[in-house]
Amino acid sequence: MSSEKFTDREYLRTRQYADDRNLQTRIALHRRFSTNTYGWFQWYLDQVSLPPEARILEVGCGPAALWQDVLPRLPEGWRITLSDLSLGMVRAARANLPAHPPLFQFAVNDAQFLPYPTGHFEAVFANHMLYHVPDLPGTLREIRRVLKPGGYLYAATNGERHMEAIEMFGRAFAREAGVRLEEGFSHRNLRFSLENGAEHLRPYFAHVERRDYPDALEVTEAEPLAAYLLSTTSAVARLNSKQRPGIEEALLAFARQYIAARGGSLYVAKATGLFIARK
Repeated sequence: MSSEKFTDREYLRTRQYADDRNLQTRIALHRRFSTNTYGWFQWYLDQVSLPPEARILEVGCGPAALWQDVLPRLPEGWRITLSDLSLGMVRAARANLPAHPPLFQFAVNDAQFLPYPTGHFEAVFANHMLYHVPDLPGTLREIRRVLKPGGYLYAATNGERHMEAIEMFGRAFAREAGVRLEEGFSHRNLRFSLENGAEHLRPYFAHVERRDYPDALEVTEAEPLAAYLLSTTSAVARLNSKQRPGIEEALLAFARQYIAARGGSLYVAKATGLFIARK
């Protein structure tokens, strides 16, 4: 993903995340082929330490995948506001959590300008989204503002070498198909990563801790691998309607050959984790 596309609010809101289809495609790959059987969302909640009654804001909630997986574990006294820049994502989140008021509320918000009083929340969750905001310092100031004294930011992100094997697969296909992938396709250009996240957080929070989640993929099927690449903002995904069918067919054939050449399983190392920052 190019650095411009990664933080282009209009592109993210109206194309990449206009609805939840692209994100769900990527989530599906992780659900099916992750080697860590204790899932990411359960692990995420394990890291959270909040009282049984707490107001929580999630910025960039997407389709509410985090909360669907952990619903039975949520305290009845929590009041959770799920917000996203994309109306389509908020609609998906609401549809995925239809029968749980008053636990959840939903809002279309820009994380850079939060419409909440100072000191309103015990916690803010930012699950793999801070690398999307154009003004990261301003966003962190806003998050800090809406947190109560002693409140927590739980900010998940990826490392520079996260899913590097998928990047190599994409570049190999692009070379064969004659399609140019943009610079920035790798995670090495993340504005907020495991490597630099603490540096960004420390000016705004009294205590910052990083926790890593051990995991990898063992991808044994071509269709989900091809679908993953087509869900990204790479040049392959943005081909026009006349080019796309032929490229999709070639991509699927290439994915089958690519996996077969690796003994029937493509190993993909992950680098993902969570920063816990206390105000």
